[in-house]
Amino acid sequence: MKKFYFSLIIAAMAAVSMNAEPVQQDIALTPGDWGWGYNCSVTAVEGGLQAQLTGDWGALSTGWDPEIDLSGWDKIIILVDRMENCVGEWFQLKAYLRDHADNEGCQMEGLLGNDADGTQQQYLVIDLKQEKTGFDLTKARVLAIQCQPNGAKFVISRAYLEKETATGLETVSVRNNGIRYNLLGQPVGEDYKGVVILNGKKMIVR
Repeated sequence: MKKFYFSLIIAAMAAVSMNAEPVQQDIALTPGDWGWGYNCSVTAVEGGLQAQLTGDWGALSTGWDPEIDLSGWDKIIILVDRMENCVGEWFQLKAYLRDHADNEGCQMEGLLGNDADGTQQQYLVIDLKQEKTGFDLTKARVLAIQCQPNGAKFVISRAYLEKETATGLETVSVRNNGIRYNLLGQPVGEDYKGVVILNGKKMIVR
């Protein structure tokens, strides 16, 4: 009988490992949150936010006040598609994260250069595990997307945090603007039953 139960435990562990997925948490995409920056306008469109540059360089930004702790996460991933006028010798698309210090040198960034295909969906990835002298991940303040050239247009279809785990069931405490998540980090509705993560805290909904 003990062997039987032991086999069941091993099988369950194997099943969890096979189905493991990284924990993900979406960053809200609303014009009110992303509406500030320079040389750039932003509007809500189907499937995301559309940014339109009005100068040689432009950026749209979101931020957290007070600062939030991102030290438990591995990456910020931003999906950009439906790009127009985003090709050529001077094309550059960059995502960057700043901490509480008002210092341009104190930031982490993910970059696409002019060798990227500006007509296809692109992944801007900021590696939060990199060593950055003077950067304080516990006080993340601003996330921005910067682009060149003048007249460039693109859509942010998703922005999210990601953390690799052994089982895919680990959660990280971070403010998530009232969105509910299951233990896999997937957004769920208010009618979802089971363990729910809301604003970084676990609760059981019956």
